Amino acid sequence: MAENTLFPRREQLDRGNVLNVRDSIARPSLDTFYQVNFSFGNWQTWLGRPPTGNRTQAKDFMEKMSILCTQAELPGTQFVTSTAIGHHQGIQEEFPNLRNFPPLNLVFYCDADQVILEILEKWMSYINPVFTNHRQKNAYARFNYPEDYKEIIHITKFERDSFTEDSSTYKSHMTQYEFVNVWPSNLTSMRVAYGDSNVLRCSVQFAYDRFFTSFTKKGDYKFAVLPQAEPQSKELLAPLTNKNAPSGSDTTFATGIADIKDNTVRGRAKKNSIGISDGLLLKGV
Repeated sequence: MAENTLFPRREQLDRGNVLNVRDSIARPSLDTFYQVNFSFGNWQTWLGRPPTGNRTQAKDFMEKMSILCTQAELPGTQFVTSTAIGHHQGIQEEFPNLRNFPPLNLVFYCDADQVILEILEKWMSYINPVFTNHRQKNAYARFNYPEDYKEIIHITKFERDSFTEDSSTYKSHMTQYEFVNVWPSNLTSMRVAYGDSNVLRCSVQFAYDRFFTSFTKKGDYKFAVLPQAEPQSKELLAPLTNKNAPSGSDTTFATGIADIKDNTVRGRAKKNSIGISDGLLLKGV
């Protein structure tokens, strides 16, 4: 009798010629093809008058930041888990209960007009400005509202052939990241010294609430829904009557059938209502 197993069988292991996998392994992604876009919407609040003219070489200051961004990161993510012991005899299980997003680290070439430093310094100074004279001994600072300084940043990862105009040539797909509610949390120090000259670099760490990608699945594709079991009797589908319903309660019937807008039982039940779903008595929601 053949063993019932999901392990790959001998005939499923790839033992063919290297030519069969050449097209797959010959198309690696290169880390030098990317672009960071600063999609600022509140810059007039925290920046005020932006640098223009010769200081930005007749470009938008956000465009100059994008050009001088020499290093970026494609973010990862991590789940904080909780352990469940005893749900199954002798089995220890882990489930996610919180998703953490790591900070975004960007490195800029500092231009001779110090546009990059000016923008970052003004941004961070607006978050926590000093409301008195900076030289006063009793100077104090306050924090501004996050809605005024949090921004959006996009990172696009593309390949050498992503923009080819030849219709007969295969185009590589692009991956785009959007970081929501971004603000600078750490501007690292920059060392200057006599000796060999090097381009001054500015490293900034950004905090944000979350990110999503162009191929991220949205939350409406699947909900936590009670299993749609077949009812055991017609009485289960009948709404509660005034005879068996608690006094003063709404007798609206709440089912476990999926709805287009809200697939949850909670979304189908009205406030202060009770009903039966898959044999379970639902209390008021």
